[in-house]
Amino acid sequence: MTTELVRREAWALQSTTTFDPITLAYATAVQVMQARPASDPTSWTYQAAIHATFATPPAGASWNDCQHQSWFFLPWHRMYLYFFERIVRQAVTDAGGPADFALPYWNYDTPFPGNTLPPAFREPTLPDGTANPLFVPAPRRSAGLMSGGQVPPTATSSANAMSLTNFSSPPLLPSFGGGRVGPAHFGGALGALESTPHNVMHPTIGGPPAGRCQGGLMTDPRCAALDPIFWLHHANIDRLWNRWLALGGGRANPSEAAWRTQEFIFHDETGAKVTLAGADVVDSAAQLGYGYDDAPVPAERMPEMAPSPSRPPELAAASEAPLELAGTSASVPLTVPSSTRRLAEAASDDERRVLVSVEDIQAERDPGVAYAVYLDLPGDPDRERRHIGNVSFFGIETMNDPDRPHDGAPGFRHTFDATEVVKTLKEQHLWDPASMAITFEPIRVLPPPGVELPPEAAAEAAAPVAPVRIGRVSLFVA
Repeated sequence: MTTELVRREAWALQSTTTFDPITLAYATAVQVMQARPASDPTSWTYQAAIHATFATPPAGASWNDCQHQSWFFLPWHRMYLYFFERIVRQAVTDAGGPADFALPYWNYDTPFPGNTLPPAFREPTLPDGTANPLFVPAPRRSAGLMSGGQVPPTATSSANAMSLTNFSSPPLLPSFGGGRVGPAHFGGALGALESTPHNVMHPTIGGPPAGRCQGGLMTDPRCAALDPIFWLHHANIDRLWNRWLALGGGRANPSEAAWRTQEFIFHDETGAKVTLAGADVVDSAAQLGYGYDDAPVPAERMPEMAPSPSRPPELAAASEAPLELAGTSASVPLTVPSSTRRLAEAASDDERRVLVSVEDIQAERDPGVAYAVYLDLPGDPDRERRHIGNVSFFGIETMNDPDRPHDGAPGFRHTFDATEVVKTLKEQHLWDPASMAITFEPIRVLPPPGVELPPEAAAEAAAPVAPVRIGRVSLFVA
C-alpha cells in the first residue's frame, strides 16, 4: 500500500482562517455521526464507547476496550484511530468532500500560538451560522484553554520519551511504549510516551470532571473520546511513535509474538467488524496508507538514555509518611537509612540508573490536574528546578477498582529516570542524598503572552481540587 493520505497539523491549516476545508469537513462528519443512533457502530456515541463509557454495552459490542499502561497502548490506539478516520472519511465524501480526507493532528509541543487549542475548536458556530460540533464549552473542556490559554512545556514535551531506545521493558523500568503485560484496559505498566504528553494532556484539556461526563470530558477515559479534540490528540501521539522509530539508535517495535499477533476488534466505515494485530500496524505508510506532513527527523541524534539495567532495582531511599496533593505545591523528603547510604551516594556511578517511583497513588477520581515532579536539594544555592517527570491520574478510577484484574505492578504508580539529573548534581558537587526532596507542582494552563486569563478561567484554576494520596516516594538504584 502506498501513502496517499496525509495527516496535517491543525495550526498550519488554520494560520489565516478559523476554518480550513479539512477542519470544516471534520466538523461536518462529526455532525453526521452525532445524529446516528448509539446502536450504529459508525455513530459518534458508539465509537467513543469503544474507548470507554459509563453505558451498558449492547450484546457483542467491544466497548471499554482501550489499552492503557501496557505495550499495547500504541498499536491499539493506532488501530482505533485508523478505523475512526475511515468512518469520518466516508461521512466527508458522502457530503461531497474530498476523497483523500485525513484527520489533522495537534502538535501542542510548539511555541505560542501552537500550544493553544486550535481556533476551530474554540469557535461556537460554523461559517454558515450553525452550531459547531468541535466546540465544547467549559466545564466539559478547560475554561483556560477555551479562552486561548497556553499549555506549558512540562505537559507537552515528548523529549524524555524520545530519548529512550527501548520500546518495552519489564514492569517498573522506564520504556517508550509500556511494559510487557497482557491486554488490559489499564494494565499497570505505563510507558513514557503514554505518561507525557498523552496522560498529562488529558486533564489539562479536560479540566475538572463532574458526574457522568458533565465535567471535563478528556479527563475521564469513559468520556474522553466524546470530545472531538481527542482524535487530534491521539493523531499526534501516533505521529510521535513514527518519529521515535525514525530516530534510529536501536529503536524498534517489539519482535515478540505476544505483541505482534495480538488482535483487537473494531468496526469499519460500513459498520462491519474488523480485526488487526500488532504486526499489521507497525508501518503506517506501507500498511495503512497514511503519513504525516512534518519534516523528516534531523540527521543528528538526540541524547539517549542508557539501555534498561540488567540488575534489579535496589531501594536506596524513601519517604516516611504519605503525602496529599490538593492543587498546590507539596514536597516530601526522602530518608536514606544507614544501610543504603553507600548505595545512594554511588547513584549514577558506573552506568547505574537512578529511578524515582511515586507509588500507592489513591484517589476516588482524577482531580483534573496533573503535577510536574522535581528532585530538589535544599542545599542547592541556585534553587534550580530539576524536572524529572509528571504525575497524572488518567484512569485511576479503573486502576483502583478491586473488581478489575491488573497484570502489572499493584496500585497506581509512576516511575521516572533521574540518572541525568543526579549526574549533573554530582558534577556540580551538589549531590547530597541526606537532603533529597521530591516536589510536586500542579500543571496549569498559562495565559496568552501579555494578557490575563478571563475570570471564568481564573476561577477554574482557583477552585478546590479533589485530593490525591501518595503512599510512598522511593529512590531506586539499578
